[in-house]
Amino acid sequence: MEVEAKYAVSAGDLDVVAALSQLGPYALHAEPEPQQQQNRYFDTADRRLGQARYGLRLRKIGARTLVTLKGPAEVIAGLHRRAEYEFSHADPDPHTWPAGPARELALALIGSAALVPTITISTSRSVIIARYQDQPVAEISLDRGVMHAGERAAPFSELEIELLPAGAESDLAELAGALRAFIELRPEPRSKLQRALALLEE
Repeated sequence: MEVEAKYAVSAGDLDVVAALSQLGPYALHAEPEPQQQQNRYFDTADRRLGQARYGLRLRKIGARTLVTLKGPAEVIAGLHRRAEYEFSHADPDPHTWPAGPARELALALIGSAALVPTITISTSRSVIIARYQDQPVAEISLDRGVMHAGERAAPFSELEIELLPAGAESDLAELAGALRAFIELRPEPRSKLQRALALLEE
């Protein structure tokens, strides 16, 4: 289960957060280099995954490639909660995936239909780990990038706070509250995929 809060922010506000070392009782530890992500999304020609509110992504970070299958999200005030399967693999076709629940679910959703690429999102992600009493409780991602949908492209800047196993939803609320002392946070109810698909349909 993925639990995260998404916020639209200005690019300048991302720089403000990147310079912080403490948020209330949370110590912040930034990874030394940003991740350069190439995210490609896939669906069937008749949008079977989208109609079921699922997203299928192939994410390339350096030499590593991850497949991610995300389920429908419950969204309240920018807090996103949804099922997620993620594993190392270089082919979006679930017929090639290892046996398991992700493969079974994806095949049940698409049947025998072929997958086609829909949109691409290029992201530069700076990752900050928030620690409380020396326990890593959340991952703060500072995202800058561009959504490519057909002939259209749109830049974005976004801040995400995702719970780690040692964290609780109260940590999300407290971190967001502490951040508001430094920057403006605007809850983002839509995922990057949803926003890019809306761009494609315009």
